[in-house]
Amino acid sequence: MANRPNSAVAIRPGEHACCRSAHADDRHRLALAFVRAGLDRGHRVGYFSGQDDTSRFVADLTATDDRIDDALKRGQLEVSPAPGEYVPDGTFDRARMRDALRDKHARALEDGYSGLSMAADMSWALGLAPRLDHLVKYEREVTRMMESDARLAFLCIYDHARFGAATLAVLVESHGVDVSPELAQIGRVGYLAASRVLPGPTLRLCGELDFGCAQTVAEMLRAHYHGTLRLDLAELEYVDVAGLRALRGTNGQRLMITSASEPVRRLLRLLGWDTDPAIELTEAA
Repeated sequence: MANRPNSAVAIRPGEHACCRSAHADDRHRLALAFVRAGLDRGHRVGYFSGQDDTSRFVADLTATDDRIDDALKRGQLEVSPAPGEYVPDGTFDRARMRDALRDKHARALEDGYSGLSMAADMSWALGLAPRLDHLVKYEREVTRMMESDARLAFLCIYDHARFGAATLAVLVESHGVDVSPELAQIGRVGYLAASRVLPGPTLRLCGELDFGCAQTVAEMLRAHYHGTLRLDLAELEYVDVAGLRALRGTNGQRLMITSASEPVRRLLRLLGWDTDPAIELTEAA
């Protein structure tokens, strides 16, 4: 049995996600959670690590999940340095990498896994400047590939400080899900994660939204989200009054909930918010 995860992840199968957190601990925590989620859904899982991060990553996984040794031995989990995968001969060939991803996916299905989850530290790409256009084209090709097969999940991890906001703004557009820097603080408190689903964007929250993290969520929304807030709450496993109220802020922010879990629906009814004209649940009950 796996130990209880200490971090949620707001990325689903069939999605190509971009993480661009500014702090190494936030990126590391998300990568760990993504790998664990892939194992939970029966995928073959791969992580292309930073050049010096492989041993630490495996050690941290093993310390929190007693499936890891067996998964590594059976080949369900593979961890390797990213440069050896993306630039094995010192050059980046997007067709070669795209074909390699397709091959990994096909072999995972042939070996009886339900899909493939891949995460990659993209620091190696700093050496491509000023030819980052090749990387952008590759990211777009991966997104198109995944639109036709929900058995594949991919997470690209960029260091916001090293790549810079302008470069990342272009790269983010080639993904379907964005774990933007301001959302990282949510993952530091409690069992809760957030992402921006593009092009909306829609704010997705997964895990448990309770009193312990309500203030963090409210502060993030007050600083970065204004006007009508579009929400995907389908994977909120638990929510309390403080957590739900945090979404409305101090001024009763208008909410458009595109998808909601049963705990969210139940609390909306208990609070009478299901009849509030400022709260719209667009998904059929």
